[in-house]
Amino acid sequence: MNHPPHRVVITGLGLVSSLALDREGTWSAMLAGRDGLGPLTRLHLPLEPAQIAGQVAMEAAKHQTLCELMALRALEEALDGLPLRGDPERIGVFQGAGTSGLPVAEAYLEERLAGRRGQAVEPVYQSPSTVTDALAQRLGATGPRGTIMNACSSSLLAIGQAWERLVAGELDLAVAGGAESLCRTTYGGFSCLKAVDPRKCRPFSRDRAGLNLGEGAVQLVLEPLDRAQARGAVIYAEVLGYGASMDAHHPTAPHPEGEGAARALVMALRVGHCEATEVDLVSAHGTATPANDGAECLAIRRALGPAADAVSVTSTKSQFGHTLGAAGAFGAAAAILALRDQVVSPTLRLDEPDPVCDLDCTAREAKARRVRAALVNAFAFGGNNVCLLLRRWEGK
Repeated sequence: MNHPPHRVVITGLGLVSSLALDREGTWSAMLAGRDGLGPLTRLHLPLEPAQIAGQVAMEAAKHQTLCELMALRALEEALDGLPLRGDPERIGVFQGAGTSGLPVAEAYLEERLAGRRGQAVEPVYQSPSTVTDALAQRLGATGPRGTIMNACSSSLLAIGQAWERLVAGELDLAVAGGAESLCRTTYGGFSCLKAVDPRKCRPFSRDRAGLNLGEGAVQLVLEPLDRAQARGAVIYAEVLGYGASMDAHHPTAPHPEGEGAARALVMALRVGHCEATEVDLVSAHGTATPANDGAECLAIRRALGPAADAVSVTSTKSQFGHTLGAAGAFGAAAAILALRDQVVSPTLRLDEPDPVCDLDCTAREAKARRVRAALVNAFAFGGNNVCLLLRRWEGK
């Protein structure tokens, strides 16, 4: 017997960023127009031309990576004392991973190259799934878990996969999100690609010259609507669906016309039974690289048509930097809080917009406005495109 799909809502949101170590502190700083970008201190890379990043005021601990610590802190805030009663087999954990255990691997390799053995236990903490496993252990969750490594769209795809399991009635609760910490491999790699700006990044600007790298964690609690209502939960937003596509175009550059990205947006709208005219916000990928921002704006226009003129666009990367595997979750957090408070966070340093980026990109200052539905974009290397559709919760 086929059962109708479940409606899925977000009942928890935890946020650890370079602006603050909690959700409300981060959000207040975002709306005030501050950024968490500053001189690079996490890593010692004196030969790199770019010496700026978004760094979190936390340090790794013995047998716990910084990614784990940030993710666990974000989880505690997202749970907000939620009593995890019920069947542990119906609790799932879905995480987007980027560096994950890479900093541990780098430290271990450095020890070996210096002629020291290093700690034999350290390789255990190098797995990409260390964050997922740590969260599952904290929750006592024995249901399905997934660690998605889809480059910079990883955590948004993780949220989408959690939504699918909940819609199907397979789970009672899911935790989804991502955590990212700076490491030499990714910092050096992006630098070699000439994708890192030595100045603070400027998404959608005529003079944009690249991204800044950042770190942090976002965790969401997702539940079926009926379960959330039965326990009187605070509901932040409803998840209507997501879309995913591939460019099959280039290892790093997006399709210049945003063709694949537009298909992901259209798919999200179709799955969520949402008209383009109902969308008031796009939480953009907005990396500030020359190729990405123009292609993304073209994709938004292709997907929304004339309705694109009434949409507000924002890029969290102007405030946190690019958090790679966690970037999609950061974009989702900004959209969820915009839906809750009816205000759009700003795109900083947008003084002279690129004519190709001819949308309302919320330049420099936050903007109070009606926000009914929001699209969240994450467009990764290789043309791995994901778009999540969220709707404001109004009690019905």
